[in-house]
Amino acid sequence: MPDDKHHIQMRISPKLREQIQKLADQNRRSTANIARTALVLGMRILGKLLEAQSEMVTEYIELLKNQRFEK
Repeated sequence: MPDDKHHIQMRISPKLREQIQKLADQNRRSTANIARTALVLGMRILGKLLEAQSEMVTEYIELLKNQRFEK
């Protein structure tokens, strides 16, 4: 791709490699394209998940503080 800026190498399990290869074969795409798409979508999901987790922790701490003062 013309706008590629970085090259990343990572080790994955044979099972994950097989899943990527299977998706690539079924959809007539390269394994690199499947991996890039999975990373892009996964980053979006992970970002929202971590954001929600942080918010939950903050709210839980606030709840504990309020309960402590009510006693």
